[in-house]
Amino acid sequence: MKYTRGDVVEFKVGSDETHKGQVQFVEENFNEEILYVDSFSGWAYKVPEKRIVSRVPIKNLYKERERFAKNKNTYRSKSF
Repeated sequence: MKYTRGDVVEFKVGSDETHKGQVQFVEENFNEEILYVDSFSGWAYKVPEKRIVSRVPIKNLYKERERFAKNKNTYRSKSF
């Protein structure tokens, strides 16, 4: 399955946990693609294509991106 920058995907982290996030960069190797994904939980992941569970349907895409933008703005506004 081919992914592009901006796609929202659901992917496995560990054996039983899944996250959703937006693809920021796609690196093509000899055997597979490696996706760099900004998770909606606030972490960034380097995810092999085999760990991708699904692409978020287009009807839910705008809701996920909106939630992601709100989370980023909230995070950046905090001072440490």
